[in-house]
Parts: sequence; C-alpha cells; structure tokens
Amino acid sequence: MFKLFRFALRKLSLLEKFSVLPGCKDFSPEESAELEALTHSILKRLKDSDFAALVQALETQGGRETPCIFIHSHERLEKRVAVEPHLVLFRIFRLPQIKSSSELKHNASCLSSYGLDKNVCINPYHYSAVMYTEPRNEVFTVLPNIVDEENEESSGFISNLTQSTICQLDSRSSYAPPSSQTTGADNDFAAGKELPKHWCSIAYWEHNERIGPTYEGTSDVVNVFDWLPEPSGFCLADLNRSSDVSEGTKRVRSQIGYGLQLTREREEIWIYNRSNFSLFANGPTLTFSNVNIPGGKLRHNIVVHKVPPGCSLKVFDYKLTPQVCRAIDSEGVRCYHPESIRISFKKGWGSTTSSKKYCRPLVTSCPCWIEIHLFVSR
Repeated sequence: MFKLFRFALRKLSLLEKFSVLPGCKDFSPEESAELEALTHSILKRLKDSDFAALVQALETQGGRETPCIFIHSHERLEKRVAVEPHLVLFRIFRLPQIKSSSELKHNASCLSSYGLDKNVCINPYHYSAVMYTEPRNEVFTVLPNIVDEENEESSGFISNLTQSTICQLDSRSSYAPPSSQTTGADNDFAAGKELPKHWCSIAYWEHNERIGPTYEGTSDVVNVFDWLPEPSGFCLADLNRSSDVSEGTKRVRSQIGYGLQLTREREEIWIYNRSNFSLFANGPTLTFSNVNIPGGKLRHNIVVHKVPPGCSLKVFDYKLTPQVCRAIDSEGVRCYHPESIRISFKKGWGSTTSSKKYCRPLVTSCPCWIEIHLFVSR
C-alpha cells in the first residue's frame, strides 16, 4: 500500500514539475484545473514501464528516442469520456494553445495508428503542432519586370502564428545539380524507379560563409542539430567553425540545441522544430504572391514562415515541383534556386510591409542558417 501511495505521489509531482500551464496567462483557473485533473487521471492509468518512458521523454524534451505510450482513445476520465487523451498531455506538457487533435502531426518516431484502432499514443514528444500556410497563388510560368539583374528573391512571413513581411534573398547559393537529378517526367516514384542514394544535400552557413562540407541525406529522417543526447544526423558542432566570430553568432550557435528534424514523406517534406527557439524557413513551393513596387515593376515574393518550438511546417510539396521550379522571369532566368529550402536558426530576415524595417534584409545576414537542396523531382 505504501509503495502504491509513493508511486501516486511521484506521478503527481511529474505533473507539477513539467506542466507548462503555470506560465500561460491565457488560461482561466477553471480550465487549468480541468486539464490538470484529466492529466492526473491519465497518469494514474499508466503502467510502470509506460510512466518511466513518459518521464524520460519529458526530462530530455524528446531528445532521446522513447517508445509509444498507448491508452484507450475513449478512456473515461473524471466522469467523462476523453476522446483525445494525447491532446490533453500535449497541451499540458508542451503547447497549451492547441485546441484540437487536427492541429497535431505524428512525428517520425511515432508508430501509432490513431483512427485505425481503439488505442492512441499519448507520448507528447511524438507529436508536433502543424503550421498552416495560406493558399498559394497562381503559378506564373513567366514573371514580367523582375526588379533587377541580380536575380533577387523576396518573401514575407505569412502563417497562422506570424506577421506578413517583405524581404530580399541574395542569390548566393551552394547549389550544384547532381548528375542524377531528373528534369523531365516528374513521376519517378509513381513509375517505380529506384531512388537516388542521396535525396538531399544540406549546407551550413554563418552569414555569407559556408562552413564545412555538405551533409548528404539518405534516410527519410535527418536530424540537424548542435547537440543531442543520442546524436544521429548532421551535427553542426562537429564542423570546423571559427572561434573568431561575433558574440551574436556564438550566442545563436549555443541556442541551436536539438535543432530540427527534416522528414521526407510520400509527397512532402516537413521540418519539425526541436529547439527552444523559432526557425525561419522558405522554399519555392511555399506560399508566394506578387507585389507591385515603385517604378511599375512586379516582385515575385516567396513566403518565409516562422516556425515556433514544437511546431512542424511542410516546406516542400513534390506535387508542385514541375510548375514552380520552371517559373522564370521575362529574361529567362529562374527567379529562385529550384528545389532549394533555406532555414535560419532563431533569426528571421527581411523588412516589414509597414514602416518598420527588419535589421536583416538578406538570409546571408543571419548568423546561422542551412540550405537544403533536393535531388529528386516527382
């Protein structure tokens, strides 16, 4: 009896230690109390092994691979049926503002088949919050009156959690199309063709200087990080980074932490922000618009998205590749690097559409960022 009582106290202390509700001002005391009561009821139902896995996931903030923790999806909790127990734990231990399981995405480590059986994984680090982007505008195959001859790119922050901005992206790139890249039919996978050995190449930059060799991605899941308890993937700390850099760059380096997880799914590529700071990402198949600028010219704007910690964003859509990667300006020059994604750690870039100016007009003004080149057209 004493052992059971001590174990119950341990579960209650877990809730108090890792709950993010105390720092959330948008919750009423009644709503917080309800979530805590539901969470405590879920914890009481866990087996010792499942509880130990949950403790490890919370203590390492998802840095270690932990197993799925299953519970009945229609478990009766606190005199009512909790249809979404995984949502309860995600809200109380990670992002309280998430209101529905439709806003959640299974991460690569989750083996749950929620919706196909009566059980659901409740490991809060097996999920991330989905960033929804605005619908894309019509794809232009010819873009008239590009701003100048420097092949400028511009973008704006548009997402469910960010504000709209306009910025320039300089044309510097480490992109070199591999000999295996296809430029014809875009249904290589549907036709059953063999995948290239490397599906992506990742280059790490600090401002306008590329650091170290590129990393060739072969697995469908690639971690890009500065430190992980179980390191696997592209470790930026292993690169020969100069110590003769600004304090700002050193500070951003130290805050990359778990970094991001890049996953290739059937028709899409996603990033999951595992760090404690926001990421900023853009790519040719993300939202874009056309903006009139002084001089009667038209600027083609690729959108940059802010991805907060714990969130995922679809950064590339293979279904849109044929049209987008053939978009050219009136002089026959591509308006951006085809099949290329750029992601900055912690720092965004650009100038706002209002009178405010952002201090980093170019991606090369960002202290730490990566460029991902995709080698497969679908």
